[in-house]
Amino acid sequence: MESTTESVSTGLAKIMQDDMGVDIRRVTRDSRLINDVGLDSVAFAVGMVAIEDRFGVALSEEDLLNSETVGDLEDAIAAKLPSAQRS
Repeated sequence: MESTTESVSTGLAKIMQDDMGVDIRRVTRDSRLINDVGLDSVAFAVGMVAIEDRFGVALSEEDLLNSETVGDLEDAIAAKLPSAQRS
């Protein structure tokens, strides 16, 4: 069974590739969302909808503002998952 971290990482990578057009081959947990990945406000909006659809969680604007790296965003998503999905 895949851990929550792996599940979120895999799901977010799929969203970034399919919905946001990001070349995920160059993305790591330490990649900065704006400077390294190149996300803009439109990409963030698309990503928020895709995250909600895929994971069933809604991230706040504060969650996004506090997410500087891909890893930060993965952690924010994992923190919002119901406890049954986190185990």
